[in-house]
Amino acid sequence: MELYFYYASKDYIDFLKNAERAEHSSTRVPDVDYTHKQKFLYGAVLTIDGMNYYVPVSSYSKPQQDLILIKDKAGAVKGSLRFSYMIPIPQECLQKLDINQFESADYRVKVSKELAFVRRNRDKIFKKAKSTYNAVISKRKYDPNYCDFKLLESAFIAYCREHDLTVPAAYLEKHPELFSFQGEA
Repeated sequence: MELYFYYASKDYIDFLKNAERAEHSSTRVPDVDYTHKQKFLYGAVLTIDGMNYYVPVSSYSKPQQDLILIKDKAGAVKGSLRFSYMIPIPQECLQKLDINQFESADYRVKVSKELAFVRRNRDKIFKKAKSTYNAVISKRKYDPNYCDFKLLESAFIAYCREHDLTVPAAYLEKHPELFSFQGEA
């Protein structure tokens, strides 16, 4: 399966941010809408109960435990993937990034090199996504340095139900009690 860069719906991202803020008074869900450009995400890097997780591509360039630095072939850091901020996103809330849309040839080359790097390192990326997710979930306590993955999964389902989007079959199978018919007998 080929992986790509994507833009996420601002409405969906705001929904996740609001859900996390309501619970924790702050959020680690990444901003995606900047004055001069939109942030894009890479994925899907992890699937939990049919929900695909995407990791933000960032300009952050300092080594940390839960990120992978994106480097060019000469070893120069061009950005990073920040797994502490990865989020589940419904397919309907994604738009595949078209590198040719960028006016600047230099920026097109930069993004193309980033995409080539992440594709070459996909196994390492999948492993880092899984280990970050498992480490956060196993703590069973909110860590303000990470997105609250379980809370965001609940928000994912709430958003899908509220906007008539497809709820992943794997989630339905695991939680049938949440979707049983409540009609009259």
